[in-house]
Amino acid sequence: MRILARICASAALCTPALAHAQNVLLGGQIKLGLDATSVSGAANPGGTASRVFRESNQTSFFFLDGKEDLGNGARALYHLEWDFSADTGAQGAGRAFYVGVDSATFGRLQLGRQSVYFSHHWFITDTHGAFDAAPSAANSLNVIGSINGANFAGNYLNNTVRYETPDFGGFAVMASYSFDAEQPGAGRNRTWYLSPSYTKGPLNIGFYHMQRNSQGILPLQTVGSLDQMADKLAFGYTYNGLRLGAVVDRNRVDDKVTGSRQDRIAFAVPLSYATGPHLFSLTYGQALPVHQNGSTLAETGARMLSVSYQYTLSKRTWLDVTAVELRNQSNGRYNFWLGGLNGSSPLPLQDAGARVRMYYAGIKHQF
Repeated sequence: MRILARICASAALCTPALAHAQNVLLGGQIKLGLDATSVSGAANPGGTASRVFRESNQTSFFFLDGKEDLGNGARALYHLEWDFSADTGAQGAGRAFYVGVDSATFGRLQLGRQSVYFSHHWFITDTHGAFDAAPSAANSLNVIGSINGANFAGNYLNNTVRYETPDFGGFAVMASYSFDAEQPGAGRNRTWYLSPSYTKGPLNIGFYHMQRNSQGILPLQTVGSLDQMADKLAFGYTYNGLRLGAVVDRNRVDDKVTGSRQDRIAFAVPLSYATGPHLFSLTYGQALPVHQNGSTLAETGARMLSVSYQYTLSKRTWLDVTAVELRNQSNGRYNFWLGGLNGSSPLPLQDAGARVRMYYAGIKHQF
């Protein structure tokens, strides 16, 4: 990263005209902590109990963000963002990479690798474990992201064209189309996404609809026989530091080869209160039992509860302590969205019904 900063500084010195025309920002976050994580309580033959005390990375990343004024209220922009494991130094595959144009009159157009569906309700209701200092395992995506731990809805998708309308009195719409794997002869392999929202004062409302066709094992971008349709409604309201949210999510997957269909409904209720340097957060979530071809698969739901306390050291540094438990019904296989044990998500079949817990203490620093 020092080399990258030097390159940026050298470029600014060597091209003063461009330096005045462009605004380039190097930033990101490092989020690390100590956690005690366990999987226990599975009653099936071969079920395993796992427990670990470790240092864990919690969504650390860095980015280059550039903007150039084009005049008449328009600007060109780009964003390059890579995740990395701050505990080991390993660099990930990358998060968001796009280039586009932005205008207060005509809206914003972006082309590249961009987020679709899974995370956008965070801006309306639930930053718990996403943008605050809590671990990623505290987030509501543990139960509203997948169908019994599989077929996660949404992702960072390659080959995506995204358009955002201007704000019309609080109303705005985001729409995107992803060419997905771009494999010759797989014309149906694509993703449509539409998200209208209303943001005015303390009130935030968002609706999110995604349709993915001819996918392989979700959420990967490969060609296969799976069609996925997901819908989410999110509501948030803030009053004197108290923030209340509600999220309802429906995820459905059809296998065009076998004719099988699975779907489930899940919800989450995030609550937070900020006073001075203190932030208290609580999220309750529940996934209802899965339906397969119209019939209910018994005991395939799960409940979660996460509680966090965050203390602000400065404008860029926070401390956090968190306790979170994900409790499966006897045939439930939900695991932590990130940071889980026993094969991550879904839990292995023999571990169905397990309880997943994490106790965490960590630090987040932005730069």
